Amino acid sequence: MKSLILYLVLISFLNAQNPELYVPVNIQHAYSNNTRSIGGNPGPNYWQNRADYQINVEVNPHSGLVTGAEEIVYFNNSPDTLNELYVHLFMNIYKKGNPREYAVEPTDENKGVIIESLSVNGNTINDSSFEYIHNDFILHLDEPLLSGQKTNLSISWNYSINKKSHFRTGQVDSTSWFMAYFFPRLAVYDDIDGWNDFKYSGSAEFYNDFGDLDVAITVPRNYVVWATGMLQNPNQVLTETYSQRLSAALTSDKIIHIIDSTECTSNQITQPNDKNTWRFKANYVTDFAFALSDHYLWDASSLIVDKSSGRRVLIDAAYNKNSMDFYKVAKIARQSIDYMSNEIPGVPFPYPNLTVFNGQDEMEYPMMVNNISTDDSVYLVKLTSHEIFHSYFPYYMGTNESKYAWMDEGFASFGDYLIVSELISEDVADYYYLEDYRANAGFEVDVPIITNSKHITRPMYHYNAYAKPAAFLYILKDLLGKDVFVKTLQEFMSRWNGKHPMPYDFFYTFNDVCGQNLNWLFRPWFFEFGYVDLAIKDVKYKFDKPEVIIEKIGLYPAPVHLEIFYKDGSRETIKENASIWKNDNQTTTLPLPQKGPIEKIELKSRLIPDADVSDNVYEF
Repeated sequence: MKSLILYLVLISFLNAQNPELYVPVNIQHAYSNNTRSIGGNPGPNYWQNRADYQINVEVNPHSGLVTGAEEIVYFNNSPDTLNELYVHLFMNIYKKGNPREYAVEPTDENKGVIIESLSVNGNTINDSSFEYIHNDFILHLDEPLLSGQKTNLSISWNYSINKKSHFRTGQVDSTSWFMAYFFPRLAVYDDIDGWNDFKYSGSAEFYNDFGDLDVAITVPRNYVVWATGMLQNPNQVLTETYSQRLSAALTSDKIIHIIDSTECTSNQITQPNDKNTWRFKANYVTDFAFALSDHYLWDASSLIVDKSSGRRVLIDAAYNKNSMDFYKVAKIARQSIDYMSNEIPGVPFPYPNLTVFNGQDEMEYPMMVNNISTDDSVYLVKLTSHEIFHSYFPYYMGTNESKYAWMDEGFASFGDYLIVSELISEDVADYYYLEDYRANAGFEVDVPIITNSKHITRPMYHYNAYAKPAAFLYILKDLLGKDVFVKTLQEFMSRWNGKHPMPYDFFYTFNDVCGQNLNWLFRPWFFEFGYVDLAIKDVKYKFDKPEVIIEKIGLYPAPVHLEIFYKDGSRETIKENASIWKNDNQTTTLPLPQKGPIEKIELKSRLIPDADVSDNVYEF
């Protein structure tokens, strides 16, 4: 009875503090269990599980076969006894007969991931002890894993690499490959849902626990490997010239051409063994990816990201010599990381290295980016900075992309808008899918951002993940001002770095740190059906002075950017942030300056997804 009373008091307090925000039952349980707090901090009982991996993997570029063996140490830090373990086999997306959201070439369909052997704590497990479901398997434990205990898994496996249907992973050209999702991994067991039995089918992205990875990658002679983490044995895999160039890049502010266009096919770059094993270590990360090629160019430099400690980050680009744009990428990546470390979010880049690989996708991994080439100079900056910004969201923060796609794509879209504005011009900066969303804002497909991403199909998945949250963050920064916005964002990141924050942790931290109850803004933008639609309702005169009446037709609060066009050809802009709608008023009146005869006034909405711009102009 006592625990029930405490629970009811807590929920009453929660609802009293945040009456406008709907809190689902499973999330209420997290607050009643004190794993999370209504102040936005992790609760006193917060916990999360962990998995450390030691992996040996070999890629045969000729046969297209990947073989691997791994040792996993899984820590059950939860208060629960686990009777089974969920293991992801994401490469089973190419298994014949498995459901997927994208068509693949028939020649790429295969038998999926073949588990050659599996043992738990040294005891061999036969097929009857695990159950395949879609792209995962459930391992039923003979001995339950108790709270506070760990277990050791040994798994060996193989699978065939896809060659013609490159989606995030697979063959790039005849002798270049980008390898993602290549190893079996433990699913997340968390304080919100227990086991997150995420079924990867090609659309929604991922959610993994943090852990240390020690990965040895064996490839034939002449193949260079780039990967998550720092290369541990450069002298054993590179010949002296190239090892020295890599070493020089670790302390160089200038871009060093480790492999240039005259050397990339010289067959003198790697050690002259039939096979070389490249070893990488990455501490406390949620994923691991690598790439290999026998003919790519390699540019690298480093950057001081933390002026107080002098810590440097190695920044490099690996690319085909025929790429139309990648010769610029190392510099753009360097500029982007500099901005992220010192401006927004203003948190020193958290990893020791970052590689942008010239692949066939637009996808991020810890310390690795797989990007296409482009002949659009603006998109080049946008794409490069967007994928690198993911280093913070989701990887530094550990957000659940599979449920809350906006917590990674929305932040990254807002980030690439900021960086394009900084490196090129704000006039050409925008958010992914903004115009597509604007054309569909308020239609039946337009569901609230808080909607679980697993249950949204494209194109609405794109709108909710990218355009709408990026616009919201733009509005939030405009409302709070850069200094308060950055201070609050940094506190959210400090509280939840290396953990698993959810949307309410973001909402409550912002309310707590900025000293305002922002639920009047969070509620419509995230929880309610609606859209932005501002209009110029009328212009009236008060004591011979003109005033414009702005009407909020749509539900979502948004700033007013009113441009005034004078008959002499001059212009000026009046700006009011979204707080003018804080009291749920439907109209606001703004005085117009009298600097001369006015020709017309116009509500500007390039970065604000106004659903109807036909009522945004008033001519005098």
